[in-house]
Amino acid sequence: MMPKKIMDTRAGLSLLEVMVALLLLTVASTMIYSMLDRSLFFADKGEGKSQEIEEHYALVSLLQRQVQSGWLNPATKKVLISGEQDCLRLATAIPFQARAGQVVMAFYRYNPDDNTLYYLEKKDFYNTEYTELVPEYSEMTALVTVSRGLRLDFDEESNTVTLRYGTQSYAFRPWCAAPTAEEVAGG
Repeated sequence: MMPKKIMDTRAGLSLLEVMVALLLLTVASTMIYSMLDRSLFFADKGEGKSQEIEEHYALVSLLQRQVQSGWLNPATKKVLISGEQDCLRLATAIPFQARAGQVVMAFYRYNPDDNTLYYLEKKDFYNTEYTELVPEYSEMTALVTVSRGLRLDFDEESNTVTLRYGTQSYAFRPWCAAPTAEEVAGG
């Protein structure tokens, strides 16, 4: 007589085991998705902040180089620079748009309505009408849009341009400007 075969009762998975496996898979994939979503969110946020910082320092650097390279009028022995009401005008040997080394009249104008700083260059820097010109935004190029307030001031007595960008403030003077009375008295 033939021996009886023993039947294997563990030939498949029970419904309970399948449901537990699916639950664990769902929990694990939800955790992975949440971590990826957060990391993408912070990566985008960091990239935006990084771009804002780059634009900030590029603007500060451009303005500093242009002011420091202000053109000295040989007839008046003064730097051709003026400004009021968030409009700055200066003759500079560091153009942004024109050929390098060319002296231009650079105009900066801030529009608080759209938080944009506009820029314009004119090659005929010696034009006396430019000392009072406030160009229209439509004829200027949008240089940078800022998320924080921006303000440009010019102090004629000290020949100082002040840029207030959010909570930070920067002051620049032309290299060829005559020293102020305080600088002469101080040393």
